[in-house]
Amino acid sequence: MPRANTLSLTCVARAYLACLCLYLACPADVLASVDICQDPATYSNLSLAFDNHSASTIDNGPGTIDQENRKLDLLIKTAGDKLLFGAGHRYTIFDVEALQPATNGHLHTFFLPLHKLSGNDRRSFRLSIAPAFSASSNVFNKLGKYSGDALQVLAALVWSRRLSDRMSLRFGLCGDHRFGDYQVYPLVSVRWQPHPDWSVQLGFPTSKLSYQVSARATSMIRIMPDGNEWFVLDKSRANHSKFIYEAYALEWAFAWELRKSFAITATVGRQLHNRFEMTLLDKSRVRLSSQPVTRVGAALEWRF
Repeated sequence: MPRANTLSLTCVARAYLACLCLYLACPADVLASVDICQDPATYSNLSLAFDNHSASTIDNGPGTIDQENRKLDLLIKTAGDKLLFGAGHRYTIFDVEALQPATNGHLHTFFLPLHKLSGNDRRSFRLSIAPAFSASSNVFNKLGKYSGDALQVLAALVWSRRLSDRMSLRFGLCGDHRFGDYQVYPLVSVRWQPHPDWSVQLGFPTSKLSYQVSARATSMIRIMPDGNEWFVLDKSRANHSKFIYEAYALEWAFAWELRKSFAITATVGRQLHNRFEMTLLDKSRVRLSSQPVTRVGAALEWRF
């Protein structure tokens, strides 16, 4: 079965139509992230996030795949506001039924982002880079077994330009694993703010609708790629391979700022177009797809 690197036109159209049919969103991401290809927050923060997926049935075969994600992000802003650095950890658990993948299913990515900003409110430029280590948990118990496949270099070059008081343009290049295999791809988006509380961002690879519900409550819906690649060892730690995952996430989030420095977020969404590439215990390499599933999550953020 060939593995597609991008969402089919039909799936994209349906997802965007679903976005347009929803009403609540917020002017910016309700939870700050240290991801390289996403604009960093303008403040220092520490955040924890968790989301759980319902069981996804494997297409044209037996079994299901359960998924759980945990995230830890730290971002620190320097005094000059032009340099931000931090650390991120992504912990993903895949539980595959009826198949015997070589990996133990506990997959980690650690990365150290650095963002260099320049420009002004009208025009700006961002250079971001992050070395990363992405591997299964048993690799960390046998670090002598890892190869260069576990090391990743994530990077982005992004220009932003304000076209008017209500419209801005963002474009550039990004290189990461959100489409599974490492890819360098274009970033482009147009942001329109018809009202101070409303914002529409259309582009690639992420689009979103946003609304400021109140002074302390915000909401957002977005569609974005969600994938990664990991270097994995089998249970005997004798053989290594790659585990690749790619999907699109259509997600709604609602955040409530309890205090000026503390916020909680709830999310619900659909994981679409799930694709997997993995090695089984018998050393065969398989490519699988699974049905769309519902995902729910929660997050905490401390701003300082």
